[in-house]
Amino acid sequence: MFRAPGAAQLAAPYASEAGYRSPGLQLIFDRIKAGQKTSILDLGPPLAANVGFLSSYRCRLYIGDCLQSLPVHDEPWGRAPAFSPLFAEVLALTANDQFDVIFCWDLINYLSNESIRRFSRFLAQHSNADALCFFSLVTQKTMPSQPGKYRIIAEDVLHCEQDCDEACPSPRFTQRRILESMPEFQSHRSFLLQNGHQEQILRAR
Repeated sequence: MFRAPGAAQLAAPYASEAGYRSPGLQLIFDRIKAGQKTSILDLGPPLAANVGFLSSYRCRLYIGDCLQSLPVHDEPWGRAPAFSPLFAEVLALTANDQFDVIFCWDLINYLSNESIRRFSRFLAQHSNADALCFFSLVTQKTMPSQPGKYRIIAEDVLHCEQDCDEACPSPRFTQRRILESMPEFQSHRSFLLQNGHQEQILRAR
């Protein structure tokens, strides 16, 4: 089942280009393949490459498309994060929408501490027991001023496309700081990558 609220059409597939190895993504797919039908919340845009890749697995996919749904200020995201409204107003989920896997990609880097706290509470309301939340933290001093678009190339390979060349300071969140802001979740695994990102997989309590 595919639902893409607020999205007029799927973004075109990405031309072949090498990505980077993602052990965190592999862990997610190990979960998807091991269990029953998996309910997935993808907070990125509706990319045809991701929809096509996931369609070969037993899963129900809901695309939140936060990049399109959230109001973007004149300032870049990194200077004035767009995640200020209540998430319930952005993602039209019902009480019956419960997920086993949540793809947050790099959105966490663009949230304030208070927004991360609200974000965690909202996600917990729509997480099944032991749900996994996957995202990537920037460990370098700077980052692109807007979130990237993440395409699944293989079970353990991602490609990140950036639509802007401007950079902004990175919050350089630590795992400890994230866990303090997201008490509804606990650390499951983390992986430090050579590209300056740290993949985090949290598990719902």
